[in-house]
Amino acid sequence: MALNSARVDTLRDIVSRPTRSISYPKKDGKSVYTSEFFGENVFDLKKMANALPKPAFANFLKQMRGRQALDRATADAVAHAVRIWAMDRGATHFTHWFQPQTGTTAEKHDAFLSVDLYRRW
Repeated sequence: MALNSARVDTLRDIVSRPTRSISYPKKDGKSVYTSEFFGENVFDLKKMANALPKPAFANFLKQMRGRQALDRATADAVAHAVRIWAMDRGATHFTHWFQPQTGTTAEKHDAFLSVDLYRRW
């Protein structure tokens, strides 16, 4: 009987929840189309070209097109550019999501840690 009561209580809680209010993005009081802000938090090639030195970006494009292996200096430059870009946008944590060849997925969660920040506390 207790299990049945728990189900009824749960259903009652679900049904009695208040309706959610959703506010859509607006700019200057007007609604904004999704296409105007979709992907704005993606570090794409355009943002990468602006953030990386030209030789590093050229090396990255060669690697991406399969013409060259990614060297350590270019990989470090890309990682640094992504970290600075993300932190400038307020990121404090990140996750590396990858798909190993086992048919499953995996994630690695990390945080941007500043030792100076903790010294101020």
